[in-house]
Amino acid sequence: MPTADRVAIVTGAAKPDSIGHAVAVGLAKVGADVVVADLYATGFPEVTRAIEAAGRRCRCVRTDVADPASVDAMVKEAAGTFGRIDVLVNAVGGSWGITAEDLTAPPRRGFVGLTNCSLADWRTILGVNLDGAFYCARAAAPYLRASPGGAIVNFASIAARKGLAPGSEGSSGPYAVAKAGIMALTRQLAVELGADGVRVNCVAPGVVLSGRAQRLMAAIGDERGPEGMASAVPLGRFATVDEVAELVVALCTHETSYMTGVTLDINGAAYMA
Repeated sequence: MPTADRVAIVTGAAKPDSIGHAVAVGLAKVGADVVVADLYATGFPEVTRAIEAAGRRCRCVRTDVADPASVDAMVKEAAGTFGRIDVLVNAVGGSWGITAEDLTAPPRRGFVGLTNCSLADWRTILGVNLDGAFYCARAAAPYLRASPGGAIVNFASIAARKGLAPGSEGSSGPYAVAKAGIMALTRQLAVELGADGVRVNCVAPGVVLSGRAQRLMAAIGDERGPEGMASAVPLGRFATVDEVAELVVALCTHETSYMTGVTLDINGAAYMA
């Protein structure tokens, strides 16, 4: 089914320079109306302008994806506003706690491992990255089943592929575990929803130069800059948000209509299974 006149929910899309923001605008450019679900309400006017500039409608809903009641309310509002839901992109996430104040708070320094994380760290990081994707998929499933071409795209990470070495600045063991869970969630949803024509896929990026990542790099203070820090990547650089977003948008269109249950790596050959 063509993307024109479809309705997409994108979580975590209100933050400028984020992958979710680029996905929301990318979907609007190929003809979808977009519901932006995010705690960062400050970004709602900007993402609304960007989507409307692409000629599509936008509805922003303040949503805590780690709270199933908040997710249920958001999905009901999306369906009530536009009358349908065809696409869900679970883009919200991060390797430390995600809050409405996150963009202005200093990046969390150091590495939080599985053996030294607090129970609050564990629950917060899994809640945003794994539980949130589950809650959103569960709430949206009835509407996606009714769509003639429903699609879900989840976000994993290179961290789920190879783990994170102790000392990995600004990241965490719970994040790697949560993103591995996203891969399994994707496969299981693909099996359960396939008979209704709903496709479920996943992308696993390496380091992406989002605003969040650039703030962390600035805090680390490596004199080599992003280019020097990416020297271990065979392509010699990190990904841009647009490169990842374009892949996500493609997974929502009819061009990938026979692709489901897969995780696509986009990491410049930093890791190859």
